[in-house]
Amino acid sequence: MKHSSNSLWILAVITLSSSCASPVISPPAKESASAPIQTTQQDQSSHISPQVPLQLGPDIRVDRRKSEVIIRAQIASRNGFLEQLVCKAGTREHESLLAVEAAPKMIHAALLAAGFTPGSPGSWTETQPDASGKSVVNFQPPTGSKIELFVRWDDDGRINERALCEWVRGVSPNNSSTTLIAFPCDRFLFAGSHIRPNPKSLGPGEHYVADYTGSVVGLVTFGDEVIAFEEVIPDRLDVAPAMWESWTDRIPVEGTPIELIFRHPK
Repeated sequence: MKHSSNSLWILAVITLSSSCASPVISPPAKESASAPIQTTQQDQSSHISPQVPLQLGPDIRVDRRKSEVIIRAQIASRNGFLEQLVCKAGTREHESLLAVEAAPKMIHAALLAAGFTPGSPGSWTETQPDASGKSVVNFQPPTGSKIELFVRWDDDGRINERALCEWVRGVSPNNSSTTLIAFPCDRFLFAGSHIRPNPKSLGPGEHYVADYTGSVVGLVTFGDEVIAFEEVIPDRLDVAPAMWESWTDRIPVEGTPIELIFRHPK
């Protein structure tokens, strides 16, 4: 199903609030991940003043004056190699920097409200080995609006804000060098995951794939990410050795409330 259908349902605003939540003070609240809500493009919130923040559930708000989305998050992992930068809580914490309680489809809705345009996640395929035993890996990169990722937190009364990329560092594959590699900050896209028909276990209807897989901000390419890394990284170590890991010394202690911020590039 093409992303043009998103305007028919994804901008479902659960709660509208005229007050903007204060910076990272309370721990994340629980939010249900209900099925997509049918709506129309005319139901989008254009009739509400841009000066009024949109509150989509307890954990997401849209500051339309700045065209940014702010989401409550928590530290998921401070050590080890990463396959995600952000996941849905209860899914991929062991391979992610941050976890969020918000449903991925509502993050998608918030990004639409902030003026981002969805594209599609990336993918990769491998051909069958030829007579010499060699195969070819083909890459289909993701598409969508460029997006910048930031984190904000309270450190004993001092508000810190950093690019999320500063919490990631690269190591040479196969330990061939001890030199650390800088992680690129400007290579994320609003891919928008997918809408798919429900399997029989979910009953009639459709579902937003990232709601069930947990892929919010992907690094490795699983093909279901809301926000995708621009470079396709296959999810097989024999094709793409692990390279990116948590920069532990830069990450706040576990339990620190975090605000994850999505912004348009300047």
